[in-house]
Amino acid sequence: MTAVVALALLAAAEAPDWFRAWQYAAKPASLRGCSECQGEPDDVCEVRAGAQGRPIGEYMQQRSAAPERIKLLRSKADPDCAVSAAAFFGARGALDLAAIRLARAPPSAALIERFGPRSAVTGWPRAPQNRKGLQMAAALPDRAGLRTALVCWGSERGWPSAELGAGTVCEWWLLPVTAEGEPDLARSSFPLVAQFRFGDPRWARAFDRSAPLEESILTGEEPPRPESVAVAPAPAAVMGARAPARCPGDGQVRTAVLDRFDQWEAQLVGARRSLDRSTFTLDAAAWSGHCQELDVLRSALEQQLGCAVGQEGRCVGAFGEPAR
Repeated sequence: MTAVVALALLAAAEAPDWFRAWQYAAKPASLRGCSECQGEPDDVCEVRAGAQGRPIGEYMQQRSAAPERIKLLRSKADPDCAVSAAAFFGARGALDLAAIRLARAPPSAALIERFGPRSAVTGWPRAPQNRKGLQMAAALPDRAGLRTALVCWGSERGWPSAELGAGTVCEWWLLPVTAEGEPDLARSSFPLVAQFRFGDPRWARAFDRSAPLEESILTGEEPPRPESVAVAPAPAAVMGARAPARCPGDGQVRTAVLDRFDQWEAQLVGARRSLDRSTFTLDAAAWSGHCQELDVLRSALEQQLGCAVGQEGRCVGAFGEPAR
């Protein structure tokens, strides 16, 4: 029950346009995956063309417990499938999986003028490792059918096996949508900003789950040019990135974020504050009996701050067993 409460608290703090997990393919595909994810032999898993989406929190709760497997997004009428992450994210992967923040309104004329997109790819973009040989075509954006999008790509050893973090590669795109705001895989996508890491301080507000995705995030400062973003291969080892730096002193971060963490803690474990703001060290022992909630809320805190919170002590599970 407390885990559900923690997730509800997180959801309440999220902007309505926060990240969703999107899996999509332009044509049907066949993959090998366990039928109900219970360890059966790898049956053929048929995937229809089109897109499936889930709120990021819901997707992370339902993802495969096996880090070497990726649980596919499926309609309720289809059986579960969890396929090899190595095959899914390989250079010949048939599907794409991304965590995407999608603006709720079309891009303004000012944004189009600022970036001047003049070339596009058909459909929603392929993941970086699947772009070899992909050609861009000259095109002009039709603003009414596009949405500004922050696209963060899945990888074999990163998200979704782990939370979104500094090892995740992201890009800015204009993505085509239907009149209902759903993915339109028949029309063209336009690259805006080349690869950068999740939490990049140039667009800090885009990684704040409580802040709306506004155009000023992009137009308020000089962006890098996209150049050949759509055909560039992915870095050889995304997870080789350095761990995020430790958080600085209280005076250099937003107090509102820390206050929100204190509110979550008060509702879950009482009034005692476990976070030392002067050293940014978290007393894990104060969360004993609520270790799962601690993991969820600490991850949310680090994503919003864009830095790593230290930890001391050990959280003990509800029945006295060490949880970490």
